[in-house]
Amino acid sequence: MSSSPPEDMPQEPGPERSSSNSVKKRRKGLPKEASIRALTRAGHGALQAGRNHEALTNFQKAFLLASEAPHAPAGPVLRACAFNLGAAYVETGDPARGLELLLRAHPEEKAQGGGRGDQCFNVALAYQALGDLPQALAWYHRALGHYQPQGEQGEAQAKMGACYQALGQPELAAPCLQEASWAYVQAGRPQAAALALGAAARCMLEGGQHGVGEVLQVLQDSWKLAERSTEREFLGQLYNDLGLGYSQLRLFPLAVEAFLQALPLCRGPREEATVLRNLGMAHNALANYQEALEYHQKAADLHGSQGQRWEQGRSFGSLAFALSQLGDHKAARDNYLHALQAARDTGDVKGQWQACEGLGAAAARLGQYDQALTHYKEALAQCQKEPASVRQRLVAKLADAMRTHLAQGGLAQTHSPPLASGRPFPAAGPSATVQWGTADGHRSSASGWEGERSENDLEEDGSPTVPAMSRSGRLERPGPRRQLSFEGAGSSRAKLPGIVVPSGPQAHSSSKWSREAGIRHPQRRPTESGFCTIT
Repeated sequence: MSSSPPEDMPQEPGPERSSSNSVKKRRKGLPKEASIRALTRAGHGALQAGRNHEALTNFQKAFLLASEAPHAPAGPVLRACAFNLGAAYVETGDPARGLELLLRAHPEEKAQGGGRGDQCFNVALAYQALGDLPQALAWYHRALGHYQPQGEQGEAQAKMGACYQALGQPELAAPCLQEASWAYVQAGRPQAAALALGAAARCMLEGGQHGVGEVLQVLQDSWKLAERSTEREFLGQLYNDLGLGYSQLRLFPLAVEAFLQALPLCRGPREEATVLRNLGMAHNALANYQEALEYHQKAADLHGSQGQRWEQGRSFGSLAFALSQLGDHKAARDNYLHALQAARDTGDVKGQWQACEGLGAAAARLGQYDQALTHYKEALAQCQKEPASVRQRLVAKLADAMRTHLAQGGLAQTHSPPLASGRPFPAAGPSATVQWGTADGHRSSASGWEGERSENDLEEDGSPTVPAMSRSGRLERPGPRRQLSFEGAGSSRAKLPGIVVPSGPQAHSSSKWSREAGIRHPQRRPTESGFCTIT
């Protein structure tokens, strides 16, 4: 980031026609100003090195020294020190105190330049951290007014996109993120540009106001930018996200390719497990069940080794589905049992009824209709909060299994009893359909996009169904995206107008990709599609 505007710089004392007392006072102030400079540089370096407590201490000392100077309340040095200390407080998790100090630096003054832009940017960060997103957006707009002539607007646009996303306005977030990507390209930062475009594509999918071709072009442009990047730290997250986007567009061959690109870039076993699970589900969607088995088994093992019992249970369910499609119903039954136990261990009600439904289907395929009845009844008892279509599906399966069970004993009924809706049950015979991970049959999402087809969207008889896309419109991403930061460097910029310090952002708060990038935080739960995200 550019250095502070020259008009804020304190001038070195020169020859004066003042009295000897005035000259002495100025000379006496020189050591204090030098100390402020030294403390400011030390605080800057400590903040960049992640030594936050040391940085705060140095900025506090500089602020106190500046407060003791003559005419301190109106002096540019004090205002600069207040700005630095405020930015440090925001960066280290105390936005309320930081905001108070930042506003003392009078960032609303109309002077132009990167220094004023940084002041406005940090005020916006503080408001964003405090949850006042409209105020944050207003101050990011002010920062853009200072940054745009200098080509420094990328991060401000990215933060605006994050605010609009948090406000539930993905249609406004998408253009901000596209502008951020363009700015990053101009600044020679292809990885940040690729990440911004990937986020823009997710917002376009979530908003549902863009055509498939338009979203696909953004995904492809993001991939091309990623290939140009020499930085690899966050590309695993990006390729996983691209795979999620392709899956949502039902372009599963491209999704597989993206997930394969992400796999060697994973930064730990949790991230690797997430990508493996996504690969397995993409192969299931392509009916490549044999290929899917290995990925699901590895994912289940890795999740288990990391103590991720919830995720492990869902992986067992995905593995069971693939086995059922290959006709190995005994192995499918065993893995549905593992999935059921994991769901019970973690209080996953949805996972419990889905596993019971799968167990009922496997039992029916194995001719064990008494067990199928038991499992279907348990599934029906667990899914009372699900949509009516789910309950109707389970009722139909229960009735089907009951008729077949009675028929085997010579007590088959002549006519099928009607459903509550007045429709007849399906004809007698073993029905072994199961929808692992879906909440409904074929329907479109509220946003206008259909959900991704996965093994969770295919019934065991092979009939494809399309679940409703969740509001996030994403597969599972290992943690939260509290804000979008695309360069890996920190967000706050603590510069000292009037004090010579290195230019550029002061803070390095790395953006990570565990679950809302599974490393920095516990992983986010999968969406209705069952795929996994990495944030």
